[in-house]
Amino acid sequence: MKQVFEAQKIGEVKYPKYEVETVCFHCQDPVSAQEESTGVCTNCNQAWRPKVSVSIWATSLPPVGSKLWG
Repeated sequence: MKQVFEAQKIGEVKYPKYEVETVCFHCQDPVSAQEESTGVCTNCNQAWRPKVSVSIWATSLPPVGSKLWG
């Protein structure tokens, strides 16, 4: 199961775009809502155990000529 959350700005805080992907720990097959509710992976028939990965996108670049490391 993949969930994508778009970048947003709340007040003065910027939150980057990010994606959360949940797969079966045993076979790496994407998890469906049905598998989540039954507790069994339909691909490998093992007890469902989640493995989650998160991808984050950079939403802005520092100004040209700025010092990055102090």
